[in-house]
Amino acid sequence: MNSIRMQFAGPLVASAALVLLMSAAANAQPTPSPAPSAAVADPCGDTDLLATTDRPTFGTNPCVVKYKDTVVELGYRNTTTSDAPNSARSSTYPQPRTRIGIAPNLEVVLDFPSAQHFASNGTLVSGESNIGTGLKYELGYGSRWVHGIAAEAVYPTGSTGFTTGLPSYNGSYQAGYAILPGLGVGGTLGFNTFSSPNPAGGKNVGTTAFTPAFQVGGVIASQTKLTVELAHSTSAGPRTSGQSFADAFLQHAFGRNFLVDINGGTRFNVVNGTHQHYVGAGGSIKL
Repeated sequence: MNSIRMQFAGPLVASAALVLLMSAAANAQPTPSPAPSAAVADPCGDTDLLATTDRPTFGTNPCVVKYKDTVVELGYRNTTTSDAPNSARSSTYPQPRTRIGIAPNLEVVLDFPSAQHFASNGTLVSGESNIGTGLKYELGYGSRWVHGIAAEAVYPTGSTGFTTGLPSYNGSYQAGYAILPGLGVGGTLGFNTFSSPNPAGGKNVGTTAFTPAFQVGGVIASQTKLTVELAHSTSAGPRTSGQSFADAFLQHAFGRNFLVDINGGTRFNVVNGTHQHYVGAGGSIKL
């Protein structure tokens, strides 16, 4: 401890002496004070839904819900997986996510169960998805950029067939940059680690998938934004190959407290002879 004090004593004394000299010089010869520079405004705005909503992307938005604000996000997605003779359809709704600003630059994320339906060859299976809880933190921003981190744990509360039966965990770093007023890019570097019970007993089968995503989006009309996204996952499960996706979504804000979106996407990879695409819609409400 003494060595730490000695290490900082010299700089502190020098800084104090410098302050005294500058003060004496100012008193001897007054000069006009420069105008204070304006504070940089947070590009996320005051929980601006067009900037803040997490729907309906693969990546994660770096903007957080402001302290003491709450945003509820809901949505519907219909996915078609098809090959030459057969096709399967699945739907998920209402995809409820609640985001609460619990401190400056920090929000808690609550993902509640969705109803899920899967139909194939005349057979329909229905159930519920898992529950998830997480945190997102806005690390910092400038006049044209913002970045942050996020992490979530997903618990195996879902129905059989719609859950792995074991917890999974995901985390990400995300950033956004405004190229021009009304036009920006964003990216997410994420991972998802998950496991499945080993049917033969013994150690569970697990994997970690890396999930980067990249977006380009811009305002095309008043309160209307169009975004295109590319995303990749290095694994869909233990001993599976990676998959790449593209999607596009249109968002429109009605005032400060309500936003709607429509979206569609496709999987580039042909997996076991099947193609996949989806369409969806949803909204965000600031309470």
